[in-house]
Amino acid sequence: MSNHSNPSTARIFTRSIVVFTIAILTCNGSLYAQLEGKEESDKASGLMFTCVALGEMPDEPLFYRDGESYLPVELFPGTRSAPMFLRKSEVFSLFVAKVTDEQTTYREVGRSKLIPETRRLLFLLDEVANAAEMKLRIIAIDDSLKAFPPGTFRFFNFTSTKLQVRLAGQVAGIDPGKMEVVKSRVDDQGAFVPFLIGDQKGKVIFETRLFGQPTGREMVFIGKPSKPGEMPKVKFLTQIIPRKLPVETR
Repeated sequence: MSNHSNPSTARIFTRSIVVFTIAILTCNGSLYAQLEGKEESDKASGLMFTCVALGEMPDEPLFYRDGESYLPVELFPGTRSAPMFLRKSEVFSLFVAKVTDEQTTYREVGRSKLIPETRRLLFLLDEVANAAEMKLRIIAIDDSLKAFPPGTFRFFNFTSTKLQVRLAGQVAGIDPGKMEVVKSRVDDQGAFVPFLIGDQKGKVIFETRLFGQPTGREMVFIGKPSKPGEMPKVKFLTQIIPRKLPVETR
């Protein structure tokens, strides 16, 4: 991704709009970091993952399957789940439980393939409207420090059109359903950096300032507006990685 924009691309950022207050969603990355470092020397522990709910989830408790075991998935609004592990399964599946006559059965409600050669995954969970069986859409994301290092922003385009984002003077185009990672370019103290979203017609449709920090991994989810002509829905999720964490090599 180039850090230089051409004149036509840069024009989409010449207009400004009213800045709205957005909920900034944060999570503590210390436990993740400890496990990440531990897993470097313990490959037998399997794949480590966390989950983030993008919207409403089923009312029933969720479980994931690892081999023959069904293990609980505890989700919290606006943050990552605690780290969990897959040691025996080659896919990630979520289930709801039904108890009848002291017998528990499990019904699958969502499934995702894993990413080959990746042992740190983030699963994004979203409810599928009017679905009869598979009620959850699950998106697997490489969550390793190599793919998503501290000091960067990861942008997700969940709209149906191509968007262009500008962060700290860098411009990136993001196709529908795709993502891009952009460096925040801040010093050790961190700083607020301008953030703008432009549509394909050269119009700024969202603008604010985001706090970038060298130890932060910032995710920005850009969703469809509630009504045509309105601003896109934008949510943020922050994870702090301690500086002492060793750099991932694979």
